[in-house]
Formats: sequence, C-alpha cells, structure tokens
Amino acid sequence: MAITADQIRAARALKNWSQADLAERVDMATPSIGNIESGKHNPTPQTQAAIIEAFEDAGIEFIDGGVRKKQDLVTIFEGDDCYLKLLDDVFRTLAKSKGEVLFSGSDETRSPPEVIEKLRAIRRSGIRMRSLVMENDTYLMGSLGEYRYMPKSVFVDSDVKVIFGDCIAYLVSWKDVWKVIILREPSISAEATRIFEFFWSVGQIPTTSTAEILYEEKTQ
Repeated sequence: MAITADQIRAARALKNWSQADLAERVDMATPSIGNIESGKHNPTPQTQAAIIEAFEDAGIEFIDGGVRKKQDLVTIFEGDDCYLKLLDDVFRTLAKSKGEVLFSGSDETRSPPEVIEKLRAIRRSGIRMRSLVMENDTYLMGSLGEYRYMPKSVFVDSDVKVIFGDCIAYLVSWKDVWKVIILREPSISAEATRIFEFFWSVGQIPTTSTAEILYEEKTQ
C-alpha cells in the first residue's frame, strides 16, 4: 500500500507525534521524515512499510486517501502460547523506541523455559523492565532494583497485567483456557501506569533473590 505525505502528517497529528517521534520509531533521521513530508524525497517501499507498521502498532490505520483510528483496539490471544504471543507484541511495540514494559502481579516461578528465553531476548534488545511482585517473594530472576513488593492484601494470584506503550494486557483463564486480552487505548494504559507507579513508589525493594535461574547468567 502506497501512502502520501499528507497521510503521514495526518497520522502524526492523530497521535500528536513530532517528526522526531516518528523518526525514532522507524529508525530514521528526523530530517529524512521532513523531506518525505515535504515531497523532496520519495520513501522506499521498505520505509513506507516501516511507517505504516509504526502507526498501526499505535492504533492508526491508513485507508484510501486518509487515516483513521483503528476501530478494533482489542486483541485476544488464547491457548498455551498466548503469553509468548503477548511478548512478541511487546517486542514489536517497543523495539525501536527501547521503551519500558511494566509487569504487575508477576510470579516468576511459573515462567517456563520458552518464556524465560523470550524475556532474555527482549532484554538484550534494550527494552527495560520493572515488576510488582507479592511481598516476601524472593524468586526474582532480574536485578533486585527492577522489583518492588506489593502487600499481600492487594495481590491477587494469577492477576497479571502487562503495560507497554499505549497498551495494557491482561492474562486470564476462562473455562480452563488461558487468554491474553490486549487493550490498545492510551487513556486506559496511562491510568494503569499511574496505579503501577503508586505501588512502585511505596513498595519495598527486595534485598535477596533465591532464583536458581537468572535472566543474565553469571559469568565464571
């Protein structure tokens, strides 16, 4: 699909992105975005694809002659690999910006090997992580500064939320089928982030880890 300079400008306006914001997300120089929007340069098919993907990840779609917010901002993954699919979505959303993903209600004793490897790959890409875990949990696979304790009184077992970009994801079990429900809505994500930051600000930092497996293996 070919897109025009007017569409790119309109898409930026919908997201309130500057040219620099878009350039960062597509791994380009800001002047290059300016040249495309002014008509001085025609983007390559690869560049157009990257721009389209960046906006689609942010909830904007290109239509014939214009742009619009996606009507369906809910994504559902289900089955045994639903959490892996979520982590793939986290990577696609944050890879270029090297952003941060927030985990609320984490229990790393439940992470199978394939999830651990996926999280390692995400970390290696430069994406940062912070987690709220139940008080006295010492099975912590990352550095201790990445964690804060939540009181047991507000910690709900298996109530896992993942906040990234303009998205919040919920891990739920329905009739013995695991599902991940992703909401791509900035206002909902922002509210969830504020709640996370409150518990982060008042939570205690763990002082020890008993995890036998770490995200960053110790060198001999």
